[in-house]
Amino acid sequence: MPCAGMVALSLVSTGARAEERAPPRWEIDVKAAYVVLGARAAHATGGIMPSVTGLRRWPVRDAVDVGIGADVGLFGLGGDARWLGVLGGPAAAVRVMPFRAPLSFELSTRLDFGRIPVCNAWGLCLRYLGLFPAVEAGAAYLSTQHVAVVATCGVRFIRTLAWSGVSVEPAAAGRIFW
Repeated sequence: MPCAGMVALSLVSTGARAEERAPPRWEIDVKAAYVVLGARAAHATGGIMPSVTGLRRWPVRDAVDVGIGADVGLFGLGGDARWLGVLGGPAAAVRVMPFRAPLSFELSTRLDFGRIPVCNAWGLCLRYLGLFPAVEAGAAYLSTQHVAVVATCGVRFIRTLAWSGVSVEPAAAGRIFW
């Protein structure tokens, strides 16, 4: 129970800050994540995945807002087209700004649909079309009134005939909002 009291106290103390500065209504993230899919025995698929996410945000409380939008990303660049992966789909996020510092904490989910190449431990490499959801937690430092630097770590759930598992995807992003 003491933790709930601390969270409530921090949300109440940020009320003055929220009134001074209106929350952003739109935001765009340009991100680079590192993705590894499948067993590494045959061919580790993935690599650097540049992506773009656009969200529309609505305030829920003084220091809390929610966002709905979409994202699209591409990985496996620089190689053969068969190793290319494309993911995109709807995204939802919750952001909390509990301190007076220009720092926010975020949790987002993505329902990505796309094409991914996956290899298993026996050397079978196939490409799949499907739904590959992800959950992501991160922190953002607001460097100006319209720009932020973001660090996140995501988890993507993969279920295919060749390989099923989890991809952990650390990322860095730049954000603009207005």
